[in-house]
Amino acid sequence: MRRIFTFSPARLASRVGVLFVLLCSSAWAYHADLDAARQTLEQGEHQAAYQQLQALELEYGGEPEFDYWLGVAALRAGAPSHALIALERVILRQPRHAGARMERVAALLQLDQRAAAEREIERLQALSPPPDAEAAIGRFQAAIEQRQHAENSPQHQGRFGIDIGHDSNPQRFPGEVAIDPLQPNRRDAIETLLAHPDIEIDESSIPQPQIFARDSSTYQRLQGSYQGTFPVDGQSRWLLNAVGQAQRYSREAAQDYDLTLAQAELGYQRDLAQQRVFTLRGAALQGWSGRSQDRLLTRWGSRAELSQPIGLDSELTWQLGVQHNRYSDARNDHDTGLLGIQLTSHHSAWRTRLVAQVEQEWANDDREGGDVTQLRLGGGVDYPIGERQLLRADLNHRLRSYQDDGFARFNDFSATQRRDRIWQARLTWLYQFSRDWLVEASADVERRRSSVDFFDTSRRQTQVGIRYLF
Repeated sequence: MRRIFTFSPARLASRVGVLFVLLCSSAWAYHADLDAARQTLEQGEHQAAYQQLQALELEYGGEPEFDYWLGVAALRAGAPSHALIALERVILRQPRHAGARMERVAALLQLDQRAAAEREIERLQALSPPPDAEAAIGRFQAAIEQRQHAENSPQHQGRFGIDIGHDSNPQRFPGEVAIDPLQPNRRDAIETLLAHPDIEIDESSIPQPQIFARDSSTYQRLQGSYQGTFPVDGQSRWLLNAVGQAQRYSREAAQDYDLTLAQAELGYQRDLAQQRVFTLRGAALQGWSGRSQDRLLTRWGSRAELSQPIGLDSELTWQLGVQHNRYSDARNDHDTGLLGIQLTSHHSAWRTRLVAQVEQEWANDDREGGDVTQLRLGGGVDYPIGERQLLRADLNHRLRSYQDDGFARFNDFSATQRRDRIWQARLTWLYQFSRDWLVEASADVERRRSSVDFFDTSRRQTQVGIRYLF
């Protein structure tokens, strides 16, 4: 009979030796990578150490020692959400790992999840920690008490700033003043012209966009703001905000659009169960425009917001609001209802926000086009550069649909239903070079496409300013 299997001790020993060498090589490489990252961390290069360990997470993730140091590096590098994930893997495998629980408390405090941090401290104390750990726990408890005391004391913040800039189209009022770029006195002139019996209705009498040429101009702006928080108890507080700004154009032809705004807001905020927060605000705004600063707009309204956490690093905010808008020209008067939602997310290196809002404008009977439905979709990114600088980018799209036919005198004397698409982009650079001073530079672009060509507009703004914080 032929032998199918032959046992060879030498061959078996050779294969076991090769396997042993491979295992030892893998373990040696693991410890070498971990030691290199720990040395980088000890040298204070937290971001570099975090990047080293993050690159190895797919290979070594799940090993308690690796996950612990990954959590430490992520926390030191400013990524508390990732630190929590890694540290929770350690605690899942080793529930009595006091070091991982200690770092988890620090991560929770960075994310301002104090209730969860307090529960983790209670678990740490149940492990009978050594004296040095007890001292660290005491520091954490002191930090929690300090934040609670700060929240229970009135807080005040103020800001005063001066800006200089260039505006390619002053006819476009800012978002706080939602009216067409054609000012009321010029609209009256058109209506008077068209109603005159001696004027024939031909191409020469139809208003054209070029009649109202854009008067680009530099401008100066003064603005100030105040924010106050007045705690009622540990779960509720009053909020007080006030904002004022005055913008003046240098070019004489653009001074018809000089603008002054003043707004005051009173709010009440209360913490609810499951880390939800409810806020109710009432606000009033007054605007003046033109060379003589005649009244342009009076607005008052209220808004309710409900915020709730989504996971560890996101927050969802529901918005419901109403506004009453009364203009110097009553034909622009309207009331507004708003329903919106905003999602804010914190990532390892930046923060993002997404916004969706639906607005309904109920217009005065004299407003051309009648009621308006507006849909707004937008998003933004905040990207810190070091500890003192921030880049902020925002992109918004608005779709405004008028409900009734109109605008015949702007559309070859043919009434039509008007629909506007408005794109807005803004890039801002912020640099706080000291505790009390902040530099801000920004560039804005707006493009309006209307189904009535007369209302097609574009605008570019650039400005730089300095703010005093107090």
